Amino acid sequence: MKTENTVDVVVAGAGPVGLTLALFLARAGRTVTVLEREAGPNEAPRAMVYLHSLLPDLAGIGMLDPMRGVGYEDHEGLNLHLASTGELISIPNTALEGEVDYPFNVHLGQGEYCRLAIAQLMDMPNVRLRFNSEVTGFADSKDGVSVQVAGEDDVTARYLVGSDGGQSLVRKQLGATLEGFTWTDRFVATNVRFPFESMGFFGSNMYVHPEIACIISRINSDGLWRVTYQEPESLPVETVEDRIPEHFHKLTGGRDVDVVSFNPYRMHQRLSTKLRSGNVILAGDAAHLTNPTGGLGLTTGLYDVVLLQETLRAVLDGADEDALDYYEAERSRVFREVTSPNASSLKTLLYESSTPELLEQHIAPIRQLAGTESGQRQFLHGLDAMRSPALTAAAR
Repeated sequence: MKTENTVDVVVAGAGPVGLTLALFLARAGRTVTVLEREAGPNEAPRAMVYLHSLLPDLAGIGMLDPMRGVGYEDHEGLNLHLASTGELISIPNTALEGEVDYPFNVHLGQGEYCRLAIAQLMDMPNVRLRFNSEVTGFADSKDGVSVQVAGEDDVTARYLVGSDGGQSLVRKQLGATLEGFTWTDRFVATNVRFPFESMGFFGSNMYVHPEIACIISRINSDGLWRVTYQEPESLPVETVEDRIPEHFHKLTGGRDVDVVSFNPYRMHQRLSTKLRSGNVILAGDAAHLTNPTGGLGLTTGLYDVVLLQETLRAVLDGADEDALDYYEAERSRVFREVTSPNASSLKTLLYESSTPELLEQHIAPIRQLAGTESGQRQFLHGLDAMRSPALTAAAR
């Protein structure tokens, strides 16, 4: 099946995970084709926080400097506002100064991140970016993968990576299913313009309130903010927009808020029954889904990329393909043991602390860590638990 036009890797899906993987591989000299069914990046309010623990990896592929140029550097870290008591619990990223190269997070809309990655990939001769190209299936053999594209010729590759989101066609074609559960609530993510700093909010906030709990984060330095709250899934999704003003009326005390865009979505804690079969591998939301409290979904997907790019480079250089089994096992373990329980715990703290006793139960461990600089550093360094040991380390 291999032809002169066969590339090393086809990436299905041009979101942050797929484009970041393409950048890693292309900078290592590999040939990559990215196939995306849409005409361009998704502009809906979606993931937007790039945690400090990932910034060295992004710097290594030339992404960090452009991100800092247009995004918001969050040095203030996590800020928990307890409306019932007026307490503020903060774990600032500045606690890492002198210990890490980048003691801050970067906030940047997903669409903007993708545009920055595309700009780099467009200048690379070993990459082909193909938008309006929908993957409809694939045929896998011992020699590689033939990827079918709607209305176009097949694309052949040594490996196919499905980073095509929660409704992944690649995952479905593998015969894999998402196991886990779906929360009984709906998240509503909004991009708005409002001076939240005038209300005492910082760059990244969890507002714990019995009625209007939400996540409030600054997206950039031009007054654009992300506010994400939840509502019962039983409410009609068709009328989400009609209910948004009520939330902001309560949150701001009746002040005017400019709602730029919004995105309602269901929340899941689900892991694919397999992340790899033959020459086909899953990454990002195609492999696992988590509620976004704490920004752990995007972070886990990018950590998938960090291990997967190393693994693909190794097997393309002749390493045993058992290395791909290590990727599957490790990224499944991280989701089960780290991402899902931590994201679930944060969601429970924010939205389900309905009594003073429950709130104290949920907040006490974080308050204790926030009380000392060593505890703050422990919390912040703990975010790197979503990183898998490198393939080279595992082989020792």
